[in-house]
Amino acid sequence: MSLSIPYRALACLLSFAFIPSFTLLAADPATSRTVTLAECLRRVAERNPELKAGVYKTEAADNRAKQAARRLNPRLQTEIETVAGSGEAEEFKAAESTVSFSQEIELGDKRRHRTAAAQADAAVSRAEESVRRRELLFDTRRAVLAVLTAQEQVRLAEEILSLVRETESVVLAREQGGKTTGMETERARTETARAALDVQERQAEQQDSVRALALLWGETDPTFDAVAGTLDIPAAAMPSVDTLVLQAAATPALLAADSQTRAFEAKLRSEEAARLPNLEVAAGVRRLEASDGFGLIAGVGFELPLVNRNREAVRAAVADAEAARLEAAAARLQNEGQLRRLYARLQALAAKDARLRETVMPSAERVLAFVKQAHEQGKAGYLDVIEARRTLAEARRSVSDTEIDYHACRIELDRLSASTVENHTGN
Repeated sequence: MSLSIPYRALACLLSFAFIPSFTLLAADPATSRTVTLAECLRRVAERNPELKAGVYKTEAADNRAKQAARRLNPRLQTEIETVAGSGEAEEFKAAESTVSFSQEIELGDKRRHRTAAAQADAAVSRAEESVRRRELLFDTRRAVLAVLTAQEQVRLAEEILSLVRETESVVLAREQGGKTTGMETERARTETARAALDVQERQAEQQDSVRALALLWGETDPTFDAVAGTLDIPAAAMPSVDTLVLQAAATPALLAADSQTRAFEAKLRSEEAARLPNLEVAAGVRRLEASDGFGLIAGVGFELPLVNRNREAVRAAVADAEAARLEAAAARLQNEGQLRRLYARLQALAAKDARLRETVMPSAERVLAFVKQAHEQGKAGYLDVIEARRTLAEARRSVSDTEIDYHACRIELDRLSASTVENHTGN
């Protein structure tokens, strides 16, 4: 039984209401603004506020190291004694005025160890800045991958829309030829409207991913619409996992852990040196009002380490240094374990992608072609066409999901193995 005329008219209007909107939102290759991965990385490196803050933090650490190398300032002291008394000490008659200079002398190479500790802290700051820069650039690669993923989802949705439009045309021709009912035509129009709506949703997701990418370099109103590149898995062979493990020793995160260990070791040496008291020497001149004469004064002093010998500070520094060594070793072990796991995962994904492209995709395409031909000849129903089309769409989506997973894993593998940031994504 066919649908009523008003319902058919409404379905037809809904179908065509979505199609113009899709056409307006679709990116025109001739006018779309596209950026590359290299351009995104350059913009982030130049404009990201977090990276600029890291530069100032490193500058601050360098200045603290310079300050730590400074010697202690001498001390000028003046005093007057035996004044405003009684008898011979009345007024200033017996006053003794003294002007002296004193200098604290650091023993035990305190200044050298203090300077070394501050320089080690500056090295940690530089290493942490390098880690922040690399992590932010890899965040950019992830954001680029998100845009490429959204673009791929739009492409798949557009392919489905093209298929359902083609099927709708065939169904309409069959209805006009009296070979099918209006029910099948209305079902085809509904499928077209749904496919057009899905395209719009995917395009909105692409716009969101573009905004997230642009925000990494402080751009709230993106000046681009898309990212150049594909999700195809590169054909070039990867280095062996053992080679990547050896390269991983140069990753900024592991180098920063080593720098932290050296900083705590330098702090330990500085605390050990602090156990030896400093020596203070003084010299000056004294004015004797009673005899109208002058005299020289000199003195030497040092702190008696009777109560505080800095033992607890040394023990704390020993514990900090040991903890830093263990954390660095654990970071290297964890890095290698994750790297080997990701390497195996990448190989599995590459093999899966090859099988999907060699067997599943061609089979699904042949089935759809056979069913469409049978439908045109009246040997298959519209539900058979929908099922065959859904099977092909699922196969294509499986390929897309596999490639997305591959690139996500490759980004993490490159991050852990000291590979360059520009590798692979978007190529």
